[in-house]
Amino acid sequence: MRQLWSGWPWQVRAKSGTLALALGENSIRYVFATATSEQKANVNAWGTVQRGTNGREAFMKRVKLALPPAARTIAVLDPRDYQILQLEAANVPAEEQRDAVRWKAVEYLDGPPQDYTFDVLPMTSEAARGNIIAVAARNDLVRSQMIDCAELGYPLSVIDVVETAQRNLLRAALQGQPSTLKVAAALVADSGRALFIVAARGELCFFRRFDFDVDTLAVPVDKVQAALMSQGASAETAARSMMQLNRSLDLWDHSCPDLPIDVILVDAGAKTGAIIDRIKPEAGIEMRPLDLSKVFKLSSTSQPAPWQESAYLPLLGALLRSPEPGAISS
Repeated sequence: MRQLWSGWPWQVRAKSGTLALALGENSIRYVFATATSEQKANVNAWGTVQRGTNGREAFMKRVKLALPPAARTIAVLDPRDYQILQLEAANVPAEEQRDAVRWKAVEYLDGPPQDYTFDVLPMTSEAARGNIIAVAARNDLVRSQMIDCAELGYPLSVIDVVETAQRNLLRAALQGQPSTLKVAAALVADSGRALFIVAARGELCFFRRFDFDVDTLAVPVDKVQAALMSQGASAETAARSMMQLNRSLDLWDHSCPDLPIDVILVDAGAKTGAIIDRIKPEAGIEMRPLDLSKVFKLSSTSQPAPWQESAYLPLLGALLRSPEPGAISS
């Protein structure tokens, strides 16, 4: 089967290539890149294979034909498939934290801790406050991801999560910024949900998901519109979105009052500018678009850049992951 790829441009670089996958029941999304580091990556291919009316066997065959060969494979879990928690660190050696957190997390899990695979993200910055970040996913889900990748011919190297992937994008987008910028945040939102994360000196310290409607919040509000919207559901939805964002900012300020956020990078697709214009005055924090055009180099410009579609952002972020621990391990 491998001879099918002999004339494709990424073949000669496949041994150093990394493939990031989002494995779903009815679709599989991917991004393939070479020359990856924490600061940049050369993106060679990306796309989504829809299952349609295919049975599973036929679908997996189509996916296998669509994917470029790669030396390393990362799967990024859907947020519905794991839990991420900030917990007080146990008074045990670092190498024993994973086992200790298994029992600390029991009250947050649906089922016994033995049914879950855990990993611990290191927190060493001044924002840690003696806490750790733990990720838990069901053993059967982790096993399913590994089996699917093996079936496709891509043995799984690591499983990542969206929060750390977004942290990676934030860190890379801020490269070259002044050293005085200690605390940065990233808000990635669409028409239904948002993920807000805060990083201190590049280390993930805070994360929160909430309802957030880009469509209503991006509508400019002048006096006439305000009068009309105040009577309808649009105003309520927009107000709720702002309330949730402000609550996230308040929670961070309460937990780390001595570490104010210096800048928030925002991605809301085509409405990023409108969202920044709407929320910046109330937030009172510098805001800029999450510009990834200098982080990722494209081998082809025949289709829109993958970072222009929010669904690809977790995969792009996973390509920038560092070699340190912090992902689900089998």
